[in-house]
Amino acid sequence: MSPARKAMVIGVIILVLSGFVLMFYWANQVDYQTLYTNLASDDAAAIISKLKEDNIPYKIEAEGSIIKVPVERVYELRLALASEGLPKGDSVGFEVFDNTTFSTTEFVQKLNYQRALQGELARTICQFEEVDHARVMLVMPEESLFIEDAKPPSASVLLKLRSSLPKDKVDGVVHLVASSVEGLEPHQITVVDTSGAILYKNESDEEEAMAKMQTEYQRKIEQRYHSQIQTMLERIVGEGKAIVRVSADIDFNQIDLREEKYDPDSSAIRSEQHKAESAKKERDEAQGNTEVESGSENQDQNLTSLTQKSDKIVNYEVSHYEKRVSKPFGEIKRLSVASVVDGVYQMVKAEDGSEKLDYQDRSEQELQKLEELVKKAMGYSADREDQIQVTCMRFSITAEDIFPKERNWLVYGRPYIRPILNLVLVLLIFFFVVRPFLKAFRQMAQPPEPEEDDRLPELPEPEEAEGLPDIAKMSLRERVIMIANNYPEKTENWVRGWINEVEKNV
Repeated sequence: MSPARKAMVIGVIILVLSGFVLMFYWANQVDYQTLYTNLASDDAAAIISKLKEDNIPYKIEAEGSIIKVPVERVYELRLALASEGLPKGDSVGFEVFDNTTFSTTEFVQKLNYQRALQGELARTICQFEEVDHARVMLVMPEESLFIEDAKPPSASVLLKLRSSLPKDKVDGVVHLVASSVEGLEPHQITVVDTSGAILYKNESDEEEAMAKMQTEYQRKIEQRYHSQIQTMLERIVGEGKAIVRVSADIDFNQIDLREEKYDPDSSAIRSEQHKAESAKKERDEAQGNTEVESGSENQDQNLTSLTQKSDKIVNYEVSHYEKRVSKPFGEIKRLSVASVVDGVYQMVKAEDGSEKLDYQDRSEQELQKLEELVKKAMGYSADREDQIQVTCMRFSITAEDIFPKERNWLVYGRPYIRPILNLVLVLLIFFFVVRPFLKAFRQMAQPPEPEEDDRLPELPEPEEAEGLPDIAKMSLRERVIMIANNYPEKTENWVRGWINEVEKNV
């Protein structure tokens, strides 16, 4: 083999080995995932010391505030470090009482309790995904023997957010703090973020709280009807091919009605009372004799009159009924529903042979059926003057949205890429590196076969070679001397070839 050819073979072998080494390095490279972020310097030092003690590889980023470890050990390490109280964070929790002494005064105990409570609340609030860091400040006045001198506790919460915190989660933070401190009311808590925006303020005003409650109630009603109609239409026309909007008019007035009616034509005697009186005039005998003697002028004055009086009282019960009606709070006065559905798409071939998307509107009969279904789903009422509109319009979509392509097999085989790639690399190295080297070593171990012109000539048969000695009775040395004498040039070539092979092996 010529030197140029040898150099080319060696270069190819080096390139192949380098490529395989790089592929092995890439395929077996450790995938690091974040263990903790925004670590304080003390926590980072303690965690790194623990990782070094357990011989676990790690990476440090963001000036030591982020620590990364191999992805397969992230959750295991978090549990192990949590069992040892790491990371502690920049806030102190109830572990402040682990090393208390008898010499600790009552004032220090109260102060440590307040610090521990603030730290535990901050750690709990940091469990929200949107919260990066939290700080809680509590104001807990001293207890007083007099009720009029007692002051309620208050709290303020400072949040550093990764993303916007929804209103319901802000309310959750407020009620979490309020429930953790004795005597603390939600309206005594203020929540702000690091940009200075007020996330929660005192809402003790009843009118403001009532307006908020009414708005939230209306939103839930609209969302409930929207979900019912949207899911029904998408099961019919297809996912993403229906848009529904619901508007609810809610009556938040609470009215109590009381009605009484009397029927004069229908009556009955309830009670009856009779009363009779009589009086009778009589002559006074003693005075009468005297009057007779004195004359007839005074006779009328000596007579007693007779009087009679009768009363009757009848009480009638008039038929009547009483009706009391209470209108419920938050009654739906009217519902308005607007729905837009997409049409029908088909792939058709154009005159030039290419495929294009053909759109067709849905028929009126189909739209009427959809409208009837929507009415049933929303509980349509003509008395409430509900409104509904179902329209067919073309959506702004592409052919790939309607006829999606099949998912790439790499999406399903992603977890198995590295093991399969390692196996393929091993097979490639075996077939293209190890096997050719073994074959070459075997060929080098065997003596080269002489070429056609360099082969030893066949000796003639004994009966044909008259005058030649018997080769079978000759020794090896005698045979070599005889061949060298008869074929000097070929013998020289053979010796040179043997010498070159020996030099190669050396």
